Amino acid sequence: AVVELWGVLLPPRWVAVAGGSEEEEEETEEEAEEEPQLAEAALLEATGPELAAALPPRRAVVIQEDNSRKEYEVLGRFPLVDPWWRVNVKVKKMGSKYFVQGYPSYFLRTDIEENNRQVFSLFLKECAVPEDFKEKFFTWLPMDSVLSFRNLELKLKQFQVSHLPTGKKQRDTKDYDIFYYVLKSFAGKAVLVALAFPMILEFLPILLPRHFCCLLDMVCWQRKTEEGNGTDGEEIHFQDKMLTKLDEMLKNEPWKLGFSRITYRELNLSYCEATWAAFCQCEHLLWRIPELQKNALILYDQLKKKCREMGHTYEDQDELARFVSKVMSIEHAWQSLEFLKDQNIVIREKKQVFLPHLYKSEKDIAMYIGDLLSNHSWQLDVDVRKILNVSQTSREVVDNERNVIQAHEMEHLKENNLDSHNCENHFLEEKVGSMSGTQNKAEVDLDQAIAVEKICSNPVTIISGKGGCGKSTIVSCLFHHLKQMEKEVEAASKDFEEDLDASEEWNTFDDHCESEKMYTKKMLNVLFTAPTGRAASLLSEKTKLPAYTLHQIIYSFKSWRKSEQVQPWKFSTVTVLIVDEGSLVSVHVLSLVLKLLCEHAQLAKLIILGDTRQLPSIEPGNMLADIFEGLKSRGFSVELRTNHRAESQLIVDNATRISHRKLPEFDEVLKVSDWNEEMTMPSPEKKFILIALPAGGGCDNLQTAIRTLLKKGPGLQDARQSQFIAFRRQDCDLINELCCQHYSNHVTRDHKNRLLFQIDDKISCMRNTYLRDLLPDCGLGEGPNCRECKSGQTSLTSETAEEKRLCNGDIFFITGDVESDKQRLLTISSTYGSTFTVRYKALKKLCHIKHAWARTIHTFQGSEEKTVVYVVGNPGRQHWQHVYTAVTRGRCRVYVIAEEMHLRRAVTNKNMPRKTRLQRFLREAIAETSNCPKQTSSSLSKSCQSQEVETVSVTQGALDPPEPLTGLIKQERSPHLNKEQAGNFRQSPSKRQQSLAENSKDALKIPSVIEDSPLGSSRLKNLTLGQPTPRKLFKS
Repeated sequence: AVVELWGVLLPPRWVAVAGGSEEEEEETEEEAEEEPQLAEAALLEATGPELAAALPPRRAVVIQEDNSRKEYEVLGRFPLVDPWWRVNVKVKKMGSKYFVQGYPSYFLRTDIEENNRQVFSLFLKECAVPEDFKEKFFTWLPMDSVLSFRNLELKLKQFQVSHLPTGKKQRDTKDYDIFYYVLKSFAGKAVLVALAFPMILEFLPILLPRHFCCLLDMVCWQRKTEEGNGTDGEEIHFQDKMLTKLDEMLKNEPWKLGFSRITYRELNLSYCEATWAAFCQCEHLLWRIPELQKNALILYDQLKKKCREMGHTYEDQDELARFVSKVMSIEHAWQSLEFLKDQNIVIREKKQVFLPHLYKSEKDIAMYIGDLLSNHSWQLDVDVRKILNVSQTSREVVDNERNVIQAHEMEHLKENNLDSHNCENHFLEEKVGSMSGTQNKAEVDLDQAIAVEKICSNPVTIISGKGGCGKSTIVSCLFHHLKQMEKEVEAASKDFEEDLDASEEWNTFDDHCESEKMYTKKMLNVLFTAPTGRAASLLSEKTKLPAYTLHQIIYSFKSWRKSEQVQPWKFSTVTVLIVDEGSLVSVHVLSLVLKLLCEHAQLAKLIILGDTRQLPSIEPGNMLADIFEGLKSRGFSVELRTNHRAESQLIVDNATRISHRKLPEFDEVLKVSDWNEEMTMPSPEKKFILIALPAGGGCDNLQTAIRTLLKKGPGLQDARQSQFIAFRRQDCDLINELCCQHYSNHVTRDHKNRLLFQIDDKISCMRNTYLRDLLPDCGLGEGPNCRECKSGQTSLTSETAEEKRLCNGDIFFITGDVESDKQRLLTISSTYGSTFTVRYKALKKLCHIKHAWARTIHTFQGSEEKTVVYVVGNPGRQHWQHVYTAVTRGRCRVYVIAEEMHLRRAVTNKNMPRKTRLQRFLREAIAETSNCPKQTSSSLSKSCQSQEVETVSVTQGALDPPEPLTGLIKQERSPHLNKEQAGNFRQSPSKRQQSLAENSKDALKIPSVIEDSPLGSSRLKNLTLGQPTPRKLFKS
């Protein structure tokens, strides 16, 4: 039964909970997923102070009950644990301990009689008051005087006055000013807020548990002096009005705290709102909430719940009314819906009710894609066959770059006059068909050829296909190829600049050379991105080009905006965005990235790669499938159907079967019987193996199967090349325990139930963390850091340590474990070569490391491994997309461990289609853009001619973005464009670049030359001057 405790907090006997810490981590993880949009939503729009949302730590406290004076040891999330607080909590007894249900309420003890001096000494210590001030204060304090929080300030002031030399005004100095420390510290702020606004301490820890501590910390108490009554009477005054407003809100309209839109409007707090469940814990507040608002809170709670659980971006209003029909009448449901709409808390379109941030995300994606489509695409001019031949060979050879160079040396670029107005599929297919007709079918994959054509000619391309069909390969080959061309053009320009006879007009580079080198080092033109850190590192491995996570782009913009903005934003020159693993990307994150790159960079091409059959993001929306379908009719979507990995043909065939809800075909089925310990092992050439567990068996059979597999299963000898995947966390825990004993010879937890980590353990990060926060405390100088990287990587300079992140999902092996200067240091090496030595405590605290021999399907999505063991477990909510995603993680071999009935159920279970509106918004946006009048090339070339400054004119059969040679010199098209060229001349990002350069206050300082960009590939293809002068351009 649940008991309500009122009592005093006794000083905690120990700080952390033995054993509680681990379960607590998993809980935070689940709770953290509740409102994933906080960070990013607040990120771009919010002007208000940003709250670092985090649940208070879980700890054990001792509460002395008021009446019985009995002491209870209670476990829960307590933001404040000091002995000057009384708390009121509901607890439930389990075993000998009591567990908090919900969160505690706090009341300040104003009358502290026993241990009076000890408590206040502790309080001053918490406020970081220097020891000597504290000792002098207690020496000065008369023995018989009793301190209380109400008179503390007065006593501290009297103490200061008595210790100051005569003639010194007390407000002019910080000497002996203990109260100054109280004002600045968190403990002091909490007490002062409790004195001024007791309701805030009573209700906010329950209503806003994540934000309570940061709200207190944000408070700024300031002193306001009142002179005139002869004394130096000082009064505490309050700087921001936020707490006063918050207090009034709690007294009069507490329901407002349930809606982040209102807290943002009225308190300027970005994204914090109380849940309906939290209001239900505060009975005293509930009766102050009118019926209408109460119903609105319930309805809003249901809408958020449905979007979170089902992945919808909207819900039908009739459905919503049905969900709440047990709690309110239909009429009341309609009234509260109207109320929510009037307050702008939800958006209603026809009969659909949206959460605003999801509506805006889908609308924005459609708008930005529409904008990209309406700007005439600029055409990349490449020979598709050559690129595909390169990609065929480079599939075997990892080193793409060498192949691209060889391919490039064969012949120069082929002119390609594809009319990009005609984006229809048939046109491309005919062209490509006739082109590849001369070649072997084996040599060029037709789908890939179409995909490359589309990337070159269309502003938006969506490529879907299973693993191994070459999505990232063709993209990286294409851009390596363009990069190589650009290098050659660069070399030609260099020769050309060095020609001493060159006329003055040509010499535009002189002043800027130095600064140019400085800025272009970091400039990017093609931006490779992925939704997770793990997927980004895999992508950069495949492409040999830097890849970023989408969050890194958002955060880099955010920190740039906070900075001085002396240099342009790191990604301000991006013209092409490539998003890999599109199925994992939420609509929310994509909309933010598109917003940044369309408004603050020069985005002109968007390429999204992924597999539409895989599980969509765990956040609401169905981004990849919606965009793929929405753009299909216009010919912007391509499906790659051919598998190019010979070793995984069976896996791919089975993936197709699963996507049609058919059972996969196994080339070996092994049965685990109850009595027979030994199971025969499959031969190494078998690729898709079912290990069938007996029906209705317990977890013992699973353990037997896994133990036997670990001992003798082909492909599982090396944990670096194999991975276990399961749907349920509990299955993962069991497998990790068995793997830990097998690979590392120890158990996963100690007697206090804390996770143990030793050499040879396979671990993964559960949070993104900068490497610099984990390095041993030796300062980021050059010396100590060079040791960090023992692998073939360059030694870590402080700059790369600044940039380098360990990402959520990254997998490491512990290769070293030493004690140095009383610090435990672990050497961890990632699965792709880099090695770091980090502080164990920091790694555990910041990265939340866990054992990683087994991962859940969701956490391993976006990664792949040579051998994968998929444990189906009890199917529950598992459906075919889970099975599909799990088996496509394997590159060479897949084991499926399951009871046959469970597997059948999982494969035949239908996925609940997500309710989303992105497809419709896209069609509307495209319809609008196709109604726009098309710009004709003649008007374009006229406007180009009318520009004043004459510079090099750079044109190409189908234009790459000509970079402005300096921030000052405007681009100009030469009057000598022949008709064919003018026809091919599509608008490129250069125009936007100019306007950006003009708007930017740094335009004069910063040349926006993009040196090593893969797409700014032509400084010169046809170089002409206004009046051609008969001079030798290149040295012979």
